[in-house]
Amino acid sequence: MPVVGGRLPTTHEAIRELGVREDAATLEILASVAGVDDQFLRRTALDVIRRHRHGRELSAVVLSALGDPSEYVVRTACEVVEQWRLLEAHNLLLPLLANVDAATRQSAIRALGAIWVDADFPLVFRIYEEDFSTDVRREAAWVLRQHVTAACSRTLFDAFSADELARHRLWACEFAENFSGPEILPLLSRLCSDPDGHVRKAAGRATKVIASR
Repeated sequence: MPVVGGRLPTTHEAIRELGVREDAATLEILASVAGVDDQFLRRTALDVIRRHRHGRELSAVVLSALGDPSEYVVRTACEVVEQWRLLEAHNLLLPLLANVDAATRQSAIRALGAIWVDADFPLVFRIYEEDFSTDVRREAAWVLRQHVTAACSRTLFDAFSADELARHRLWACEFAENFSGPEILPLLSRLCSDPDGHVRKAAGRATKVIASR
């Protein structure tokens, strides 16, 4: 038993052992450990909650952890939100998009992508355009690609087609192929001469598809 004399487990190993126990007392212990002083034990408790068969019963603990003073704990909470697609976390993620820690911003964007609503587009697009971290901008681009719609496809095409990263220019060709009409062909012609062969191939395919509609 990890709990002796009413005391909470104080090692990562003891906390992880709780992951295979399914009684109600175990969930109470995990919830309590998620609030101890040691940030690393709190993070381990959240990770065990994430994997636990009945972990979702502690959703309130996860939501609270999104406001934890430890970036390690916050990022783990974001991982739980992403895996569980915890819709209740949506508004709690938004302030994290401006967190001073780039890794936390990246985790929040990834989690937001799992519970996306269309109103998130301007926020994430601004991050893609303005964040000083390359990793964060690329995370934002990936999420935007996952949630592209006809309404925002032209905005993304214009931005991604001029991106220095070839993968983003290739995605711009995909957006054009899936959502655009003949008006995009003059812009696609530029991508048909792109320095990257994959982009040229995608632009050529998009041009043929659009022209044949």
